[in-house]
Amino acid sequence: MGGGSNLENTVTPPGESHSSVAKYIRSIGRHYVLAVVVMTVLIGATFLTVKVALDRHSLQQNISYLIGRQFIRFQQLASQTRAIMRASADPNMPEYIVRPMVEDVQGAIDDIRAMSAQLNALNAEVEANLLERLNGRDAASEKLRLELDGRLEDFLQRAERVVTAKLQDRRERYSFWGPIDFAVSSDSMLMRQFSALIESAHDRSDVSIDHTRLISAVLLSLTAATLILATLILFIPLLIKLRSEHRRTLDFEIKLTHLAHTDTLTGLGNRSSFNEALNGLFSSVERTGAGFSMLLVDLDHFKAINDSFGHPAGDAVLNHVASALQKTFRAGDVVARLGGDEFAALIPGISDTATLEGIAERAVAAIATECRFEGRLLPVSASVGGAVVPGHASDEATLMRIADLALYAAKAKRNTAVIFDETSFAQRLEQNRLAAALAFAADRDEFVVYYQQKVNLQTGEHLGFEALVRWRHPQLGILPPGRFLPLMEGHLIQSMTRCIVDIVARDLRAWKAAGLRVGSVAINLPEALLVNHDGYDLIAAAVKANRLDWRDFAIEVTEDVFLNRGADQIAETISRFRKHGVSISLDDFGTGFASLVHLRDFPFDELKIDRSFVAEIGKDMRSEQIIRAIIDLARNLGKRCVAEGIEEENQRHFLLNAGCEIGQGYLYAKPEPALAAVERLTRRPSPRGISGRSRKLRVESIS
Repeated sequence: MGGGSNLENTVTPPGESHSSVAKYIRSIGRHYVLAVVVMTVLIGATFLTVKVALDRHSLQQNISYLIGRQFIRFQQLASQTRAIMRASADPNMPEYIVRPMVEDVQGAIDDIRAMSAQLNALNAEVEANLLERLNGRDAASEKLRLELDGRLEDFLQRAERVVTAKLQDRRERYSFWGPIDFAVSSDSMLMRQFSALIESAHDRSDVSIDHTRLISAVLLSLTAATLILATLILFIPLLIKLRSEHRRTLDFEIKLTHLAHTDTLTGLGNRSSFNEALNGLFSSVERTGAGFSMLLVDLDHFKAINDSFGHPAGDAVLNHVASALQKTFRAGDVVARLGGDEFAALIPGISDTATLEGIAERAVAAIATECRFEGRLLPVSASVGGAVVPGHASDEATLMRIADLALYAAKAKRNTAVIFDETSFAQRLEQNRLAAALAFAADRDEFVVYYQQKVNLQTGEHLGFEALVRWRHPQLGILPPGRFLPLMEGHLIQSMTRCIVDIVARDLRAWKAAGLRVGSVAINLPEALLVNHDGYDLIAAAVKANRLDWRDFAIEVTEDVFLNRGADQIAETISRFRKHGVSISLDDFGTGFASLVHLRDFPFDELKIDRSFVAEIGKDMRSEQIIRAIIDLARNLGKRCVAEGIEEENQRHFLLNAGCEIGQGYLYAKPEPALAAVERLTRRPSPRGISGRSRKLRVESIS
């Protein structure tokens, strides 16, 4: 800067100054072409060197990766082939189980051979690389590769002889195949060779990179030297001249522009610059159709800060907000202070409400960070409202009005962001009303219980009920759980469950007093009541107060309990239930996170097949296979298996043939109030326990 000031003090008249600049330009013209040619050659040579090295490195990486994949596939092949031999030795093993295993092995053989072909092609490309030629031929690596190919092909041929033999031949000749243990056969030598090849590929790649680094360093040094020399001789004198000529005019224009468009306190744009940018964005929308977004920011309790700490503290808060907004938005976004404690941002290219919501939430979080003034921590938060163009508005007035509506909604909550959306606003209003009513539903006895029958799929015999919750809303009538369960928090769910248990217990007492044999009634207990003694105490109190038997209840839990931090306590609570003879069902099995370890250790009596699998019977073979697997798993674990959502006769027939003996669904009975449910028990069941309705019914959302 000091040199620039000296030049300004010695500025010559305009005519002489322009003449001096013209002389420098002519001098640059005489040397410019030579400098450009030299630098172009050096840059081109550097580029070609790096390209060749990267190509060589990429090939070696591909070779290493492919060898690793081939080694993993080889290990899989060995395990699969050994499994086939063991399966073949079992005379009770059906062929339809062995057949897919044979196909998998053949696929693995084909994959390994295909990888070998790819490796040969890649090695040929490596040999043609210029840097590879500079390194010289690696005879040891080539010999190792050929030996590995030979050993691997011999291994594949032996595997093929195993899988191409007929099942009966494999059973009769197990004494011949048995000694060939494919998990360890030749793997010691093959693994060493695989490892050596991968290491060799990395070593060769490192050597190529070293050569490239050296050559590139030399070329880049020459390029840098040429650039520095050209800069010192040609460009710096010209730049000094041009800077001194233009500085006075530019400085004056910049100051005028800055004063006209900048907020003096925060350094952000002011309302004038914001309006100008907004007009420009709307013009761009008309020309190109590219949308944009707008956010309005209003500080929470700003007047209280000014009143409590003084206007200097208020200014500090405004500067803090300005800094937070600048860090949140992109360089091309327009951030402005409209006046007072109001800020705004225009975000070109963003016309998606979900994206805008994420940006707005980041802005809220950035503003809420610590703001210190004279050793004090000032409480700072803001409400943000947003809208998108053209989704919400097509002109400035409408956009400002809609963004103001969103800001007003945000200020009702404070320290939050709201993006305008008519549907969401209507849904949010409806949900807020339902949530407010839910808080009193338990106290007003508005929860009711519907019962769905469980039957023996073979005979149609009644076995018990599942208790399903409904909400008798004062204005909307009976609501299914899908309408209100997502709105319920932990304590509300617990209150609802207590109501359900009390209702079920009273119904059971009445039914037993009437001499009805209703079986057990299953109740879904939430995790919050299982991680402590509350759930156990709740059922115990119901049993005692209504003089019931523990076996009158059954407990259903979902697979999510396995992910709960209190899974051990939940298992302990479940064990206490089972000691009293209470049946435990694992509900919606197959849709959660149960593992074999969970199933082995968790105390339960029933697996319930989720309705999503049952609905696909006759439509999706994969779902049918999953159902068979679940039934076999339950049988092998000594557990019962229950199918949910049975709607059609063909589903019942499939489940029976697969070994499932218990089910529930619309084919037998819908969820019904207590009176309708017990009336069904007094009627004589139709053949095979089916109500005669074989047409498909709409599946109701139940908990």
